[in-house]
Order: sequence, then structure tokens, then C-alpha cells
Amino acid sequence: MKTKSILSLIVLFAILCGFNSCVDKPFNPIDDPEYYLCNNRGWIYEYIDTHGFPCSQRLIFYSDGRGTEIFTRYYSNYPDDYTVDTYDFYWDREDYSYQSISMEYKNGDYLLFDQLRISEYWLSGILGDDEVTFEPY
Repeated sequence: MKTKSILSLIVLFAILCGFNSCVDKPFNPIDDPEYYLCNNRGWIYEYIDTHGFPCSQRLIFYSDGRGTEIFTRYYSNYPDDYTVDTYDFYWDREDYSYQSISMEYKNGDYLLFDQLRISEYWLSGILGDDEVTFEPY
């Protein structure tokens, strides 16, 4: 009787170990790059353009593969002296580790966000030809 219950316990242990090993486990939301990328917030990068005007570039990624890019250019300190250009795009990761994201705009233009680093505090990499660091807003 003891031998049978020990044998049953060993078989049960082997089955449980088999179910627990070699299984692709999903990302913990904290470890999942898409969680930070698409967490109902946008990313902002502020810079001075070649004409000396302060500008901001905002990226918003949605988990369904859509996105929005918003450029704001300020010409002076007057309240209404700025322009806003908005572009919609579709995005897809180039690999499972989110090291590159391809962005295809509705007008057919294509942009690669490469050498991507994503955290809850920044989104950085090479966007097109420029090295950028976005912050959440």
C-alpha cells in the first residue's frame, strides 16, 4: 500500500513538472514592452529645429497597430503663433524583442524606429536618421 502511494506521488510530481517546464510564458505586464508603448499614453520629444524654432513631436501607439504622430512648431511666445501637423500611421514590430518598429503612414511613407529602448520613463532609439529620446506625457 505504501509503495503504491509513493509511486503515485512520484508520477504526480513528474506530471506536474512536465506541465510547468518548456512552456512559453507570456510577458509580465511590467516586462512587456508593448505595455509601456501602448499604455494609453503618448510620448513627447522636444527639440529646436534648424530654423531655431522650438518644436515637439508626439507619438501615440495603440495596441491594435494604429498610431498618431503630432508635430507642433512654435513661432513665438504669442498664444496662437504655432502650427500643428497630425499624421496617422500603422506600426508593427520587426522582431519579438521590440528592437525595431516599422511605421507605415497612410500616404505610403515608411519609417523605421530602430535600436529601440522602451521603459516606463523613456522611449529612445533611432527614428529615421535621428537619435531621439521621448518621454511619457
